[in-house]
Amino acid sequence: MYFVSDRHAAAEWYSCLFDIEITWLENLEHFFIRVGDQEVWFHQSDSKVPSGAAGHVAYWQVADFDVVLERALKLGAELYRGPLDRQDGKYMCQVMDPDGNLIGLIGPRHEEN
Repeated sequence: MYFVSDRHAAAEWYSCLFDIEITWLENLEHFFIRVGDQEVWFHQSDSKVPSGAAGHVAYWQVADFDVVLERALKLGAELYRGPLDRQDGKYMCQVMDPDGNLIGLIGPRHEEN
């Protein structure tokens, strides 16, 4: 679950970033994105759980590290840490979404695909 200032905007942002559809339930106040077998939900940030970097980072496996990193930056993410060469043919970094939440990206570089 990501804690965000605008649930709908955040779902749209992640949908665009990872090129996946938003799943809407019968009650349109309930929606998520599905990544493999995982559901990612968005909750309104508040005084108990604000949005932002708080020591947790969800890492997303991506097919093309460079493409997804570039897309994230174009959508308004900020590079927070990395990119780092993992020495296993993959690279990783952390970016900050528009609400200040961290997202980790792991995948092969474009020139290595």
